[in-house]
Amino acid sequence: MLRLDRIRTEPLTPAEAAGALRLCLTYDERVKTRLATMTPAGQAVAIVLADARRGTVLRHGTVLAGALGLAIVEAAAQPVARVTANSPLALLRAVYHLANRHVPAQLAADQVLIERDPVLESMLRGLGAQVEHVEAPFEPEGGAYPGEHAHGHRAHGDEIDAVSATLGEQLSIAAHARGRSAP
Repeated sequence: MLRLDRIRTEPLTPAEAAGALRLCLTYDERVKTRLATMTPAGQAVAIVLADARRGTVLRHGTVLAGALGLAIVEAAAQPVARVTANSPLALLRAVYHLANRHVPAQLAADQVLIERDPVLESMLRGLGAQVEHVEAPFEPEGGAYPGEHAHGHRAHGDEIDAVSATLGEQLSIAAHARGRSAP
């Protein structure tokens, strides 16, 4: 069994990338710091990230390393609900209600992906959104601040720059900036 015990931050050489194993993991598997799994080729792998911070998510493309090898994490296709709406405002309303419930969501300009949940899907349909069950890789927005899980906030002086932030991070930074400058 290959043991992977750290996240590699330095780029892979072409030879390392060619020799690295591929790990196709669902979102639920990518939020675990300890996991026994198999590669698509059938090799047993143990992920044991003792130094990982709580809330660490192994994003698509993350490289894991161990004494005996490397593995590249791939976001596996999984059952999700695709949420669309007839107008940008209607989709924004749906996103607002999902965010209010702290639902992990993958955002795009014309759709939102969430994990399937009959209660949430009913709420979204009640708001006028369309919900379709699909199989797709699920890569929800991360927290607005580095190392954040859920909705805990770091000191606002530690915010990341808006240029490199994800859409969710940019919205959160803008909201906090407005809150600080409000009279």
